[in-house]
Amino acid sequence: MSMAMRQSSLKRYGSKEGYDADVMIESRAVLSKDDFVSTGILTYAQGDIMEIELPEYDVYQLGDKAKVTLYTKSGLFVLETTVVAKEPGSLIVINPPENRKRFSEKREFPRVTVNQPGLISSIQNSHQKKQNVFENPIDFAIKNISMNGLGFTIEDNAMVDAIIHKKSQLQVTLDLGFELPCQLEIIRKEKLENSFYYGASFESVPAEQSNALRGFILRNQIETYFEQKRDDEFKKAMEKKSAANP
Repeated sequence: MSMAMRQSSLKRYGSKEGYDADVMIESRAVLSKDDFVSTGILTYAQGDIMEIELPEYDVYQLGDKAKVTLYTKSGLFVLETTVVAKEPGSLIVINPPENRKRFSEKREFPRVTVNQPGLISSIQNSHQKKQNVFENPIDFAIKNISMNGLGFTIEDNAMVDAIIHKKSQLQVTLDLGFELPCQLEIIRKEKLENSFYYGASFESVPAEQSNALRGFILRNQIETYFEQKRDDEFKKAMEKKSAANP
């Protein structure tokens, strides 16, 4: 096979990586399950989820496995997926890791905005051998989370500010509707008006809790997307109404 033919084949079947994720948007998507095939349009792809608009959305049920063939400007891509949400006229399906690797995104993992509590039970800094263990754990508020880290705030507290630094190791428990004990490492710190904001990476998450964390992030990503979509539709409707009645 010539080099030109090989490059064409790689592009056609999506074996190369580094495509811009935008090439999928508005592409034709063919879904198939069992003996049923339907055609729609891919309208959203970010992080772990994709939205496909199609007339026969009601044929698919939550949890259905399906094969998706995408006809994009950069070639043809085939992937196996699962239906995780639906609404009239569209399905939300999983964007599997092997497909995400083909397309460039700003973040390796999707980050979702949340408002959940957490507790710090101990802090250890790199220059200290002894851990600061708290008889009364310190409250914090989780503001965003992904599979590789989170952002949280602590109300203005001089004692806490004095002992949490970049590279500090924290033993915490996250309340995500289930308790998730884990270890964090602080990677950045920012003073806000009445609190401190910390960015942290996960140093350890119990293996048995990893799937629960992924499920929590996925649910929030879907909910956030639907809320944003409805807000956008409402704004467009209001703009249309205003234009019709100047």
